Amino acid sequence: MGASAYPKSRTAVNSADVVEGFQGVAFGTMDGLITSLGVVIGIASATQNPGVVVISGLVAGLANAFGNSFGFYASELAERAEHIQENQHVNSITETRRSTLLAFAHSLASTLGIVAPFIILDLTYAMVASLVIALTLLFLLGAVVGKFSYASPWKYAVHYVLLGSAGAALSFTAGAAAGKVLAFSRITI
Repeated sequence: MGASAYPKSRTAVNSADVVEGFQGVAFGTMDGLITSLGVVIGIASATQNPGVVVISGLVAGLANAFGNSFGFYASELAERAEHIQENQHVNSITETRRSTLLAFAHSLASTLGIVAPFIILDLTYAMVASLVIALTLLFLLGAVVGKFSYASPWKYAVHYVLLGSAGAALSFTAGAAAGKVLAFSRITI
Protein backbone atom coordinates (compact mmCIF):
# COMPACT_ATOMS: atom_id res chain seq x y z
CA MET A 1 0.00 0.00 0.00
CA GLY A 2 1.57 3.31 -1.09
CA ALA A 3 1.78 6.45 1.01
CA SER A 4 -0.96 8.09 -1.07
CA ALA A 5 -3.47 5.45 0.05
CA TYR A 6 -3.40 6.76 3.62
CA PRO A 7 -5.76 9.59 4.50
CA LYS A 8 -4.28 12.97 5.31
CA SER A 9 -3.64 13.55 8.97
CA ARG A 10 -5.85 16.08 10.77
CA THR A 11 -2.77 18.32 11.16
CA ALA A 12 -2.11 18.33 7.40
CA VAL A 13 -5.72 19.28 6.67
CA ASN A 14 -5.67 22.06 9.24
CA SER A 15 -2.37 23.36 7.87
CA ALA A 16 -3.80 23.49 4.34
CA ASP A 17 -6.92 25.27 5.63
CA VAL A 18 -4.77 27.88 7.38
CA VAL A 19 -2.75 28.58 4.24
CA GLU A 20 -5.88 28.73 2.06
CA GLY A 21 -7.64 31.08 4.49
CA PHE A 22 -4.50 33.18 4.72
CA GLN A 23 -4.83 34.09 1.05
CA GLY A 24 -7.94 36.14 1.90
CA VAL A 25 -6.26 37.60 4.99
CA ALA A 26 -3.18 38.65 3.02
CA PHE A 27 -5.19 40.10 0.14
CA GLY A 28 -7.56 42.06 2.38
CA THR A 29 -4.85 43.31 4.71
CA MET A 30 -2.41 44.37 1.99
CA ASP A 31 -4.99 46.14 -0.13
CA GLY A 32 -6.82 47.60 2.86
CA LEU A 33 -3.65 49.04 4.38
CA ILE A 34 -2.24 50.52 1.20
CA THR A 35 -5.57 51.91 -0.04
CA SER A 36 -6.63 53.31 3.33
CA LEU A 37 -3.21 54.77 4.03
CA GLY A 38 -3.23 56.39 0.59
CA VAL A 39 -6.70 57.86 1.12
CA VAL A 40 -6.07 59.28 4.60
CA ILE A 41 -2.60 60.63 3.81
CA GLY A 42 -3.82 62.16 0.53
CA ILE A 43 -6.96 63.70 2.05
CA ALA A 44 -5.06 64.92 5.12
CA SER A 45 -2.41 66.65 3.02
CA ALA A 46 -5.08 68.15 0.72
CA THR A 47 -7.54 69.39 3.34
CA GLN A 48 -5.74 69.59 6.67
CA ASN A 49 -9.14 68.65 8.15
CA PRO A 50 -9.27 65.57 10.45
CA GLY A 51 -13.08 65.29 10.17
CA VAL A 52 -12.91 65.10 6.39
CA VAL A 53 -10.09 62.55 6.69
CA VAL A 54 -12.14 60.31 9.02
CA ILE A 55 -15.28 60.46 6.87
CA SER A 56 -13.35 59.97 3.62
CA GLY A 57 -11.23 57.19 5.10
CA LEU A 58 -14.24 55.27 6.44
CA VAL A 59 -16.31 55.64 3.27
CA ALA A 60 -13.40 54.75 0.99
CA GLY A 61 -12.38 51.89 3.28
CA LEU A 62 -15.86 50.38 3.34
CA ALA A 63 -16.19 50.71 -0.45
CA ASN A 64 -12.73 49.19 -0.83
CA ALA A 65 -13.60 46.28 1.48
CA PHE A 66 -16.71 45.48 -0.57
CA GLY A 67 -14.76 45.89 -3.82
CA ASN A 68 -11.97 43.69 -2.46
CA SER A 69 -14.30 40.92 -1.42
CA PHE A 70 -16.35 40.96 -4.64
CA GLY A 71 -13.20 41.05 -6.78
CA PHE A 72 -11.52 38.38 -4.69
CA TYR A 73 -14.57 36.12 -4.92
CA ALA A 74 -14.81 36.53 -8.71
CA SER A 75 -11.08 35.85 -9.05
CA GLU A 76 -11.30 32.75 -6.86
CA LEU A 77 -14.24 31.42 -8.89
CA ALA A 78 -12.32 31.99 -12.13
CA GLU A 79 -9.28 30.22 -10.67
CA ARG A 80 -11.51 27.39 -9.49
CA ALA A 81 -12.95 26.99 -13.01
CA GLU A 82 -9.43 26.95 -14.46
CA HIS A 83 -8.36 24.26 -11.99
CA ILE A 84 -11.41 22.15 -12.89
CA GLN A 85 -10.52 22.41 -16.59
CA GLU A 86 -6.89 21.42 -15.89
CA ASN A 87 -7.81 18.60 -13.48
CA GLN A 88 -5.93 20.28 -10.62
CA HIS A 89 -6.86 20.55 -6.94
CA VAL A 90 -10.07 22.55 -6.63
CA ASN A 91 -10.97 24.52 -3.53
CA SER A 92 -14.46 24.00 -2.25
CA ILE A 93 -17.03 26.76 -2.46
CA THR A 94 -16.92 26.89 1.35
CA GLU A 95 -13.16 27.58 1.27
CA THR A 96 -13.68 30.25 -1.37
CA ARG A 97 -16.42 31.94 0.65
CA ARG A 98 -14.35 31.77 3.84
CA SER A 99 -11.36 33.40 2.12
CA THR A 100 -13.67 36.04 0.66
CA LEU A 101 -15.10 36.88 4.08
CA LEU A 102 -11.58 37.04 5.50
CA ALA A 103 -10.55 39.42 2.70
CA PHE A 104 -13.52 41.68 3.54
CA ALA A 105 -12.94 41.58 7.30
CA HIS A 106 -9.21 42.27 7.07
CA SER A 107 -9.64 45.04 4.53
CA LEU A 108 -12.18 46.74 6.81
CA ALA A 109 -10.06 46.16 9.94
CA SER A 110 -7.06 47.68 8.15
CA THR A 111 -9.13 50.76 7.38
CA LEU A 112 -10.22 51.15 10.98
CA GLY A 113 -6.62 50.86 12.18
CA ILE A 114 -5.46 53.55 9.75
CA VAL A 115 -8.36 55.96 10.41
CA ALA A 116 -8.39 55.63 14.23
CA PRO A 117 -5.40 57.95 14.86
CA PHE A 118 -7.28 60.81 13.14
CA ILE A 119 -10.04 60.51 15.73
CA ILE A 120 -7.74 60.82 18.75
CA LEU A 121 -4.61 62.69 17.62
CA ASP A 122 -3.57 65.99 16.10
CA LEU A 123 -3.47 65.82 12.27
CA THR A 124 0.33 65.65 11.94
CA TYR A 125 0.70 63.03 14.67
CA ALA A 126 -2.22 61.09 13.21
CA MET A 127 -0.53 60.97 9.80
CA VAL A 128 2.67 59.67 11.41
CA ALA A 129 0.77 57.17 13.58
CA SER A 130 -1.19 55.85 10.59
CA LEU A 131 2.01 55.47 8.61
CA VAL A 132 3.74 53.63 11.47
CA ILE A 133 0.73 51.34 12.00
CA ALA A 134 0.46 50.54 8.28
CA LEU A 135 4.17 49.92 7.78
CA THR A 136 4.40 47.77 10.90
CA LEU A 137 1.46 45.63 9.79
CA LEU A 138 2.85 45.40 6.26
CA PHE A 139 6.20 44.31 7.68
CA LEU A 140 4.53 41.58 9.75
CA LEU A 141 2.34 40.48 6.86
CA GLY A 142 5.33 40.29 4.54
CA ALA A 143 7.26 38.22 7.07
CA VAL A 144 4.39 35.73 7.40
CA VAL A 145 3.96 35.50 3.61
CA GLY A 146 7.70 34.90 3.29
CA LYS A 147 7.52 32.15 5.89
CA PHE A 148 4.53 30.47 4.18
CA SER A 149 6.41 30.74 0.86
CA TYR A 150 9.52 29.10 2.34
CA ALA A 151 11.40 32.24 1.35
CA SER A 152 13.16 34.90 3.38
CA PRO A 153 10.65 36.52 5.76
CA TRP A 154 12.92 39.57 5.93
CA LYS A 155 12.98 39.97 2.16
CA TYR A 156 9.19 39.80 1.90
CA ALA A 157 8.74 42.09 4.91
CA VAL A 158 10.98 44.78 3.42
CA HIS A 159 9.29 44.37 0.03
CA TYR A 160 5.85 44.92 1.58
CA VAL A 161 7.07 47.96 3.52
CA LEU A 162 8.53 49.47 0.34
CA LEU A 163 5.21 48.98 -1.47
CA GLY A 164 3.33 50.68 1.38
CA SER A 165 5.85 53.52 1.56
CA ALA A 166 5.61 54.13 -2.18
CA GLY A 167 1.81 54.24 -1.97
CA ALA A 168 1.90 56.68 0.95
CA ALA A 169 4.45 58.94 -0.76
CA LEU A 170 2.48 59.05 -4.01
CA SER A 171 -0.77 59.73 -2.13
CA PHE A 172 0.80 62.48 -0.03
CA THR A 173 2.17 64.14 -3.18
CA ALA A 174 -1.17 63.85 -4.99
CA GLY A 175 -3.02 65.20 -1.95
CA ALA A 176 -0.66 68.13 -1.54
CA ALA A 177 -1.03 68.98 -5.24
CA ALA A 178 -4.83 68.70 -5.02
CA GLY A 179 -4.80 70.95 -1.95
CA LYS A 180 -2.91 73.62 -3.90
CA VAL A 181 -5.34 73.37 -6.80
CA LEU A 182 -8.28 73.67 -4.41
CA ALA A 183 -6.71 76.70 -2.77
CA PHE A 184 -6.69 78.50 -6.13
CA SER A 185 -10.20 77.44 -7.15
CA ARG A 186 -13.66 78.22 -5.94
CA ILE A 187 -13.99 74.77 -4.35
CA THR A 188 -13.93 74.86 -0.56
CA ILE A 189 -13.77 72.02 1.87
